[in-house]
Amino acid sequence: MATEKSTPSKAKVVLEYELSTQSVPMIWEAIATAPGLNSWFADGVSSSDRIFRFSWGKHETREAELINCRQNTYVRFHWLDEEPGTFFEIRIHKNNLTSHCSLEITDFSDADGIDDVRSLWDTSIDAMRRCGL
Repeated sequence: MATEKSTPSKAKVVLEYELSTQSVPMIWEAIATAPGLNSWFADGVSSSDRIFRFSWGKHETREAELINCRQNTYVRFHWLDEEPGTFFEIRIHKNNLTSHCSLEITDFSDADGIDDVRSLWDTSIDAMRRCGL
């Protein structure tokens, strides 16, 4: 499922992914801690206070501030090099009838980069699933 809502300079992209695990605490660990994010989101992740430093390969690094979270529910980060008002959010949903869990990803992109954002999240979530989630 993907939804887009345009803003003056960025498009909001919302994606949803089903997971195989039913353990919300395991998912929380994977999305809200540096070691958890390091296992699927980036090659290296470190954190100090509310600032997370992500690295990919030898030369790409970005920093994001954890701007909001609710334990076992969602995390919201703002890339420090992006415009104000943008963020990426990872939200856990658990179906009470089936006990299945899914992630809802909200991100922002330039209008011509929406397919790239989808592809990056598809790849990241595939890596998360290979970790058993």
